[in-house]
Amino acid sequence: MQSLTLNAGLRYDRQQMAQPSVLNPDPQLQAAGYFTNNIPIDNNNIGPRLGVAWTPGQTSRTVVRAGYGFFYGRTPSIMIGTAHSNNGINVQTITFTGNLIPTYPAIYPSLPTGATLPKPTIFVFDQNFQNPKVQQGNLGVEQQVGNDYSVGVTYQYVKGDDLPRSRDVNVSTPTTVTATIAGGGTVDFVRYTGRPLSNFNRVIAFESTARSKYNGITLDMQRRFAGNWQARLAWTHSTVKDNKPDATAVVPFSSGDDAKYASDPLNLDRDYTFGVADVRDRVVLSGVWTLDSYSRGMQSSALRALAGGWTISGIVSYQTGQPYSPVVSADLNNDGNSANDLAPGYLRNSFRFPSQFSIDPRITRDIPMFGGAKLQLIAEAFNVTNRHNVIDVNKTFYSYNSTTKVLTPLSAFGTPSLTSGQRVVQLAGRVT
Repeated sequence: MQSLTLNAGLRYDRQQMAQPSVLNPDPQLQAAGYFTNNIPIDNNNIGPRLGVAWTPGQTSRTVVRAGYGFFYGRTPSIMIGTAHSNNGINVQTITFTGNLIPTYPAIYPSLPTGATLPKPTIFVFDQNFQNPKVQQGNLGVEQQVGNDYSVGVTYQYVKGDDLPRSRDVNVSTPTTVTATIAGGGTVDFVRYTGRPLSNFNRVIAFESTARSKYNGITLDMQRRFAGNWQARLAWTHSTVKDNKPDATAVVPFSSGDDAKYASDPLNLDRDYTFGVADVRDRVVLSGVWTLDSYSRGMQSSALRALAGGWTISGIVSYQTGQPYSPVVSADLNNDGNSANDLAPGYLRNSFRFPSQFSIDPRITRDIPMFGGAKLQLIAEAFNVTNRHNVIDVNKTFYSYNSTTKVLTPLSAFGTPSLTSGQRVVQLAGRVT
């Protein structure tokens, strides 16, 4: 007899966000459609979902599983708070130097002659902002082989729409500049000519214009625990593509957050390529082996006591390198941000870090104690081979001379600057 199980659900999400109390009165800003006292509320977040499990036959050892659903995320509090506090009319700090410094205890009743106020950078929500939406689906088949083994294959699909990003909308239509490459050749790049909203420096709009797509297939083989051992081998092959979504770029003029902005704020799909989370292949092998059955068969009680209670386990993992972008050490496009300029002639994430590999063994010994208590001794290691797993490199591909318009390739590009997971050995004991 066949077995079919259906699960269906429907969820509605609505995030109520506190509205900023102050409207920046600048007419240019309002004419461009940006209002600092309004954060749009997304009211149509209806998320249906369906799950299916099917066993084709009474004695079948095959199970087919599938599921699909719509899911909605939240707008991060850091974006909401930044829109409240960085509207261009809150208190600003101005630093005076030289002869503009007043003699104590004098104060300035107004701006001193010769001093100018810096143009503010503001953060504001785009009036079409939506909560992030994700469609997620999977289809898998699992087959039991014998009494203790199973194999399975699963396809996974994840599509992200209306994902958040921070974008500088205060840039003008660019012009094309031709630069010479030291050693031969030329290359073009775009350069913005000014700030259309002339009363401001950056105008950072929180938008829901980013998107992503994940496709992956996983092959899984398992041996359930029997005969004192179990093991599992899983291989995932996948791709991730996106156009640089991010919900945390809220600190202007900091290299970390500035690097998160789109490389071309007027052409967002220029950044649509393999995302920073794109790991093409990942293989994980894990296993557990206990020695109790061997110790119980020993004739000597001393040997049984010595050999009993041991468990050996471990994880071996491998993954291909994630992508990174080649950049240039200059603000080529003149958007006031030198951390998001791609090396001319290259796309985002066109290089990859080396692959990563780790062996993590673990040995435990359970020793019976009085009153049913048990002492467990633990010895474990992470990355026991002490492999140098590179997680960052020098990403500066060119230096740029703005006077001569010459790009010079840098030999240090791609050299490792940070590794992770150096060997760690832990010894522990616990009583249970």
